[in-house]
Amino acid sequence: MPHSKVHPHALSAIGNTPIVRLNRVAQESSANFFGKLEFMNPGGSVKDRIGGYLIEDAEKRGALKPGGVVVEATSGNTGVGLAMAAAIKGYRCIFVLPDKMSAEKINFLRAFGAEVVITPSGVEPEDPNSHYSVARAIAAKTPNSFLADQYDNLANRRAHYERTGPEIYSQMPEIDALVAGMGTGGTITGTGQYLKEKKPSVKLICADPVGSIIHDVYTHGKQISPTSPYKVEGIGEDFIPKNFNLPLLDAVVSVNDLESLTMARRLLLEEGLFAGTSAGTAVVAAKKWADSLSEKAAGLNILIILPDSGDRYMSKLWNDEWMMENGMLDPGKPGMPKATLSHGAKTPYGLKL
Repeated sequence: MPHSKVHPHALSAIGNTPIVRLNRVAQESSANFFGKLEFMNPGGSVKDRIGGYLIEDAEKRGALKPGGVVVEATSGNTGVGLAMAAAIKGYRCIFVLPDKMSAEKINFLRAFGAEVVITPSGVEPEDPNSHYSVARAIAAKTPNSFLADQYDNLANRRAHYERTGPEIYSQMPEIDALVAGMGTGGTITGTGQYLKEKKPSVKLICADPVGSIIHDVYTHGKQISPTSPYKVEGIGEDFIPKNFNLPLLDAVVSVNDLESLTMARRLLLEEGLFAGTSAGTAVVAAKKWADSLSEKAAGLNILIILPDSGDRYMSKLWNDEWMMENGMLDPGKPGMPKATLSHGAKTPYGLKL
């Protein structure tokens, strides 16, 4: 008989990720900041939580049959979660990604044996060349296929309501606010719905990249500014998926690329947390929201979802040449990240590496 602490397969090891206090990046605030380390899931991101769940839900509904093909439009991480589950269950995968996604994500998916289709980024969702449209077209012409449809499949939100929400409440019942980005909307709205049912005073704060429409739609009820490209991956949107539940939110905070990528580097250099670009967005949003409360922020416990690992962005976030080419790295301007990692080098944050 297996030992009670041994998992039968990788899917059962998903979740129960640790929560750690953030110290140096938020030391000027009177609130308490904590990060939930979702990159410690077996597939390396919060999207592991929905990969197996969506496949199991499809199996129960008869939408996915033995020998089937899983098709999805993804920014990479959901593809990994689905690919991990598909590897265990014996399904083939086809993933469609926009061309702005990192090479690491693309290579990771191909390592699972998945077929990866790259589409142009910056096109409208209904454009035939968008990754959403191409994924739907592939699913329509592929026999015995299942389109996971993470944006509009409400099983995404349900997975977080049933699992992530109870997990966080058990770990941190004293939580006052949850901060996360929105891509599909499943993480923050599913988790947030559970938390608000248990503790109605909990605030839900969405971190939104500049260039996304979420801030406009939440604030004005419609899109005001045109969408524009941004470097942060996996969050922000140019349409409103069914998994969004905007009335559940308490605030949407806009964060630009420079703020996001600078904070992502700071998380490693000052907190020892090797997180991705959207983690930087969420931490900046948490700090901005706390600052907006002024003295009312004192003592609040703010939990921030850190969705994935920095190892998926080595060719971008941790590539000084890429950062400089994209205006994210300028040693001549104070406050800009400069991590040479050479022995004895100093960073703008007073660290000696």
